[in-house]
Amino acid sequence: MIVCAGRNEIIAYATPIGVGLVEASMGLMRICLQEYIESLVFVGSAGSYSYELPLLSLCISTRATQIESSFVSGDSYTPLDNCIENNVSQETFRAKYRYLRDVVVNSSNYITTDSRICAAMCGAGIMLENMEFFAILRVAQEFNIPAYGVFCITNYCDANAQKDFMANHTLAKKALENFLQVQKL
Repeated sequence: MIVCAGRNEIIAYATPIGVGLVEASMGLMRICLQEYIESLVFVGSAGSYSYELPLLSLCISTRATQIESSFVSGDSYTPLDNCIENNVSQETFRAKYRYLRDVVVNSSNYITTDSRICAAMCGAGIMLENMEFFAILRVAQEFNIPAYGVFCITNYCDANAQKDFMANHTLAKKALENFLQVQKL
């Protein structure tokens, strides 16, 4: 099954599940309770913490974190496991998508616009942010569903994040639709 966030991020060939961590969790959980899902692909836009990743390029991931900026600055802690990796067959997965950059994706209901946070995330090996992906992997883990995400970079996580997102969002959705069509997912 292919899923996307929804609202203004409807992507052809994908079922919308909701925007942000809570809506995505509830939407995907509802689907998982109603039907058997053999595997799960999430497609969506992402902001990049690194200027090394070109805008509108595609990345792939089976790993997500759920880290808030206050955690990075040492102003908070969590008793929860804030890192997750899905059980997709890594050998098959890596061979099939070797041309895409494999990254760790952070999820938050807030969009980063501070370059200091970006530097800390990159230093921790986290390259992208997408609001829903951690929730997707957590629900997939609960139902033992192999899952991964494909992301198109719409913006860098800096002061221009929202403006760049708006300028590139339509192109990013088209790039993801082309990927799905070519891959015949």
